[in-house]
Amino acid sequence: MFRLSVPLPALLAPLRPSLASAFAAMLLAVLAVLAVPGAVRAGGPVILVTDEYPPYVITRGERPGLLTEVVRAAFARVGVETEILYRPWRRCALMVREGEAFAAYPYGRTDARAAYALFSDPIWTCRNVFFYLKGRLGAFDFTSLDDLRGRLIAGTSGHYYEEIFKEKGLMVDYAPGEASGVRRLWELRATLFAEDELVGWTLINRIFPSQADRFASTPTPWNLNPQHLMVSRAYPGAEALLVRFDKGLAAIRGDGTYDRLVREYCGPAHRLLEGPGVKIP
Repeated sequence: MFRLSVPLPALLAPLRPSLASAFAAMLLAVLAVLAVPGAVRAGGPVILVTDEYPPYVITRGERPGLLTEVVRAAFARVGVETEILYRPWRRCALMVREGEAFAAYPYGRTDARAAYALFSDPIWTCRNVFFYLKGRLGAFDFTSLDDLRGRLIAGTSGHYYEEIFKEKGLMVDYAPGEASGVRRLWELRATLFAEDELVGWTLINRIFPSQADRFASTPTPWNLNPQHLMVSRAYPGAEALLVRFDKGLAAIRGDGTYDRLVREYCGPAHRLLEGPGVKIP
């Protein structure tokens, strides 16, 4: 925090009353700006935070991930420079809450998050399923989350479904990082792994390429969840930046840039999911 090394009255004493009042007002305005988190970055790049989430976010690779490219392209279209920092999911949310970052992505909307964040137009819709080992469950599916009670589910710390699973009374073992869920399945430390379908299969093929055919995912998704930029209400100029981002996103959807990126990362046959999002009871 910025502090004066000389008391304010001592600075004002040599000045005439009218000049002292004007100087005091100017100085207080400067101090107010310096006191706002992130205000000193007003002329620099917009700070974004995210975590490894392939194929959407890739921290080590030739390309940075589908949604990183989407977000960068949308901002670039409206002339906004960005800086992306990689942090654990819970840290990302904390930085947004405290105004240390403009936004985190990709994030689903929840009531708890809406208390401290705004949300962009959807940048993607996740198809959330449960992964399992064929040799353990055979051809497995479900009709309600209630069907999963008594089965140990591997979850990722900081994901939006923590609230939902808790309300349903499900048995969930949380750990940092999505890759941990795949390993816990393989090591029989969990029966199911909750994850976006594309992310889960990307990780399985990366971690266990020769054993991928021993994994399966439920035909039924438990949730179709729109993903957004989760924007800090405390970040200077957040609402105006959000309007610009949404305008840039609409532009890259309209000119084919968005569809091209999806084809490059997901293949030509990938079907985009749209709509407000549904979840199984």
